Amino acid sequence: MAKTYRPRIPKPFRIPRRMAARAEATRFGWLTPDVLSIVAGALIAAVAPLDRLDYVARGLTASALADAAPSAQVLLVTASPEALREGLCERSLPGLLERGRARGALLIPPADAFCGGGAASRAGAANATSAASAAPVVRMPPELLRLSAGDVVGFFPLPAGERAPELGALGVSAAPWVLKKAPQSVPAVSLRDLADGQVPASALEGRVAVVAVGAGGVAPQAVATSALPPARGVAAVLGGLLDGGRRASAPAWVPALFVLLAGGLVRTARRRYGSLVATAALFLGVFALAAGQGVLAARAEASLIALPSALFGLAVAFAGVMIVRGLVVQRSVDRAAELIQRAALFRMQGVHTLPDEEFWPRVARLAEQAHPADLVLVAELPAGSWHLRFWNDRQGGGESFVAELRRDVRRPPYSSEQGVPAIRLSRRFLAKQDMPAVVVPLIAFGEIEGYVFFCGPVAEQTFSREPERAEHVGRELALLLRRKRLARTAQAGAGEARGGGSPEDDLVEGARVALDDLQLFGSMLRSAPVGLLYADAFGDVRFVAPEFAKWLRARDVTVPAESASAALPPGSLTLGDVLGATAASDAAVSLSSVMASDDGIELSVSAPEPAVLSVRPLRRESDGSSWIAGYVAALIPVQQAAPVSDNVRPLAVRDAADPLCAFQLGDVVADAVASASRATGRAVRLEPIRGATHALGHRGELEQVLEAFLTDVAGRGLPGHGPVVSVREAPQGVQLSILDVGFGLGLPESALQRVLTAPGSAPAGLEPLGRLILAVEDSHGHAELKTNDGWGITLTVTLLRAHPRAFVSANEGGKPAAQQNVIAIGRAGPK
Repeated sequence: MAKTYRPRIPKPFRIPRRMAARAEATRFGWLTPDVLSIVAGALIAAVAPLDRLDYVARGLTASALADAAPSAQVLLVTASPEALREGLCERSLPGLLERGRARGALLIPPADAFCGGGAASRAGAANATSAASAAPVVRMPPELLRLSAGDVVGFFPLPAGERAPELGALGVSAAPWVLKKAPQSVPAVSLRDLADGQVPASALEGRVAVVAVGAGGVAPQAVATSALPPARGVAAVLGGLLDGGRRASAPAWVPALFVLLAGGLVRTARRRYGSLVATAALFLGVFALAAGQGVLAARAEASLIALPSALFGLAVAFAGVMIVRGLVVQRSVDRAAELIQRAALFRMQGVHTLPDEEFWPRVARLAEQAHPADLVLVAELPAGSWHLRFWNDRQGGGESFVAELRRDVRRPPYSSEQGVPAIRLSRRFLAKQDMPAVVVPLIAFGEIEGYVFFCGPVAEQTFSREPERAEHVGRELALLLRRKRLARTAQAGAGEARGGGSPEDDLVEGARVALDDLQLFGSMLRSAPVGLLYADAFGDVRFVAPEFAKWLRARDVTVPAESASAALPPGSLTLGDVLGATAASDAAVSLSSVMASDDGIELSVSAPEPAVLSVRPLRRESDGSSWIAGYVAALIPVQQAAPVSDNVRPLAVRDAADPLCAFQLGDVVADAVASASRATGRAVRLEPIRGATHALGHRGELEQVLEAFLTDVAGRGLPGHGPVVSVREAPQGVQLSILDVGFGLGLPESALQRVLTAPGSAPAGLEPLGRLILAVEDSHGHAELKTNDGWGITLTVTLLRAHPRAFVSANEGGKPAAQQNVIAIGRAGPK
């Protein structure tokens, strides 16, 4: 049974790969931190962890929605302590209830201690004789009252006992919260007024009389407020209950659904319009929650939401959306700011972003490159000032070089006697009195931006010989300073309009500088004297210079019109199209060959003009691995050589991809011997390699011709008489010896000597030997044939020895692992 061998990946390079990773990422891609925070807020609102606060909030909601309409179901009857002690309640209450056809009486402690005896016995007798016509007189148990914030808001479930039916007959039932009557809307009378007939007994008809202790001698309109607590609350709640004000908790999904909707609104507002609009959306949600609670509580029975828990869940959702999103944005801003700071070394056009301590010395260095001088000073003219500030990149700055104390630009030497700024030669301006200075005002569009001073005899001679040179330098420097000043002014104005800078402003400024650099890069491509091309990691050409585009059009390749920044849209032109335009059929022009080579490839093209097309990959490295981030290509014209005579054979053009380099000849020979053995099926013996065998030559060419030669010799030899190959280091250099060459080729030594003399014109059958000799001579080596007294002919190839490089062994910290006077000799790998 055949076995299948699979390469085993080393353990440090194994990376677990989950199945269907892309599908799972797409399926759960919406589970972002802000969405999870909204879901968490909805769960909090559904669970309602703030039970005590929710209870108080429901009671306050029920109290806030009290009905102000007069109650037709309850009558508050108050009796003064004097009247109760006289027994007025016990004597008159049963008769009043009977005459007034009341629904019954509810005694509120402590009034039940004075009204309960006779009333209860009489009620019991009435129940025994005529249960249908008796009005029950029932004592209110204090444990039946549901209180919130010290006020009665409802009734607990009725206890199982003898008074439960009587309480139920009065309308008292289990009601957690009740939309009670307002205290002023519950009618109230005095028991003495009812007993004396000042108030007709018909006022009790169909009502429940709530009997309570009240103050005596008060005005009739103050009777209700004179009742002792909790009588007023009981009367108001019972009146609301009998009028249909029973309320209960809303289902748990109601606040959860609201938090989901409000959180989604806040998330959308945060993503599209920013934090301010998201905060406004939060307040809108809170207002909608409060208003909705009021509307629902006034109309539906199961409508009291756990308001504090719902608000807490909404706060969690809002905090998650704002904080998580803010952290993401802040992290992105910080990383972008870090990248912008790291890219500051490569900025080309963002001159206004440089601090003054860096900008002005760089201007001085630029002026020194443009105009010969022993010393260059640059003077800054601050805004709104007439006095200069000097800069120089040397130690001590520019102030120490100037002896002139009057730095008013309206006076000499900065201006003429008439006050007109002009280029002039001044003396006794510097601390060294004998050093002249060429004063050049930097004027852009009629405004003075500063001054540049070219000091020394060299500057004086250059100015006397070429006065226009200082004028040209001054004009360009003035434009540079003006650009910097205007950009700084615009940036400061924008910062004041925004109320100060922020990381986001720095990010926008960095993006603008990057855009300027991109535009400058496009201008560079359009103005390049040679053909340049850049392709991204996908092989799509993004930038192409006019010379390169012209060459592509000459080869019938469609090149789209470029944009203002010389950029091409993705997919309009590919690197494969560019490589296909070379009209070559070998594998060297495929994109895979470019990917496989770190140094790229170079192709010779002949039409329309001779040129070399160089294509290289742009690699980036991270975490020990590298990848191709793009490709760059250049089309370099090649001048045609002068025509030669017909009897002179020109040297072959060597491929630049096979340069002269140092390599181990033993490795090359070992690979060639193995390849020849596999190709011919015959043994090619390789003697043990002696020495390091570092040689100098064209490795790629030597590998090809040596493998072809050994394959040819081994294929022609007799069985058991294969060639013997040895490699060793000799005083003359690195030697490669191949024994039994004569047996393999079947020719005497005299016939082989002809190949040594003219290897380029080898006879038929000896072409592999001729190519090997040519390759050796191209590598600055030599070959010779020697007869071994009847033991065959030996081909000896001698190459130049490459000395190994010396380096200092270092550890991971960058310090030498050994002493500094000890040098470790290492082998230099092939380039």
